[in-house]
Amino acid sequence: MELDKIFILLLDTIDMWQAISVGLFLLILNSKKKNSLLLLGIFLVVSGLSALSEIFDFFNAYMKNPFLDILSFNFLWLLPTLLYLYVERVSIEETKKSSYYLLIPGGIDFILNTGKFLLPLQMKTAIEESLAYALFELMGVLFGLTLIVLIFRKIRKHSKLIKNQYSSIENRELKWLHTAILTIIISFVFAIVSEIVFSGFIADLFQSLLGLFITFWIAYNGLLQQTSINLVSVDNNLTSKPRDAAKSLSVDDKKEKQNQVVTKIKELLSEEKLYLNCDLTIVHIADKIGEHPRLVSGSINGICNVNFNRFINRYRVEEAKKLLQNKSSEHLNMEGVGFEAGFNSNSSFYSAFKNELNITPLQFLKNSNLGI
Repeated sequence: MELDKIFILLLDTIDMWQAISVGLFLLILNSKKKNSLLLLGIFLVVSGLSALSEIFDFFNAYMKNPFLDILSFNFLWLLPTLLYLYVERVSIEETKKSSYYLLIPGGIDFILNTGKFLLPLQMKTAIEESLAYALFELMGVLFGLTLIVLIFRKIRKHSKLIKNQYSSIENRELKWLHTAILTIIISFVFAIVSEIVFSGFIADLFQSLLGLFITFWIAYNGLLQQTSINLVSVDNNLTSKPRDAAKSLSVDDKKEKQNQVVTKIKELLSEEKLYLNCDLTIVHIADKIGEHPRLVSGSINGICNVNFNRFINRYRVEEAKKLLQNKSSEHLNMEGVGFEAGFNSNSSFYSAFKNELNITPLQFLKNSNLGI
């Protein structure tokens, strides 16, 4: 057995056990909570099991023992569904009923493959080489691609809602999942192209490393991901119904009302500096000024043309600028300045600062020291 093949086998085995072990850990950890990590755990276990086929192929196990074919499921129908259900569960977007019915095609696929396994080897081979089987596999790919498109739409909507309700969005967005899905697609396309155009150690190595990255990326970010509540729809002590009230207002009156709300928000932030609280949400502001969260969010969007997250971060950036220029804050490092200004992490501090001023905090400090 060649050393390069042994190395690829080792990577694939590590990837498989990484996915299964982390998945089982999440299942055990969250068996009673029944939250989104449960679905992510199932996804990782199923993903790990799907890698068995490549390992068996390497050892020609199917030739020696055809009955192992039952372990060669590719789970084309099941994996995208589990990922979609996970996004549905963790997303801020409200759903009346979870889409568990999407698991039906995956269940049918499992039953059909189990029935195929019980058939004689000759009949099993004939089925796998038939046009109907190829079409069924193609339907699985199309089903998965459809769900991926829906997942991207949900991620985009989730990001928009999060930014309009939370002042700190780190570990609340789902951009990491966007990266993971794109990497999975690249890996899938590369696997097809490498089979047709080229193959060899480099191609296999690239494929295996992608698999390792995807598993680690999903497991790591999934553990950090926070489930968010749609704060705008949460009932509060206010009895006003902004949508009903808006119907009786003209466009000019609505604009005037939004201007009044924004003025009250700016006065509140200047007086109480609520933006220094990294956990500040749209509800905190709404309760303080006695307005509905939906009206507060709509006013910031309509008058200031920014979402709530960026609106608050502008105050935090201004606070950070003052701290960087104040000699009494010289004992603080950059991370300390960010926390003092209301940011909950160094990365969110740098990102917001760069978005507002097109320079990093360190560059701003150097320019200030130079008198620029």
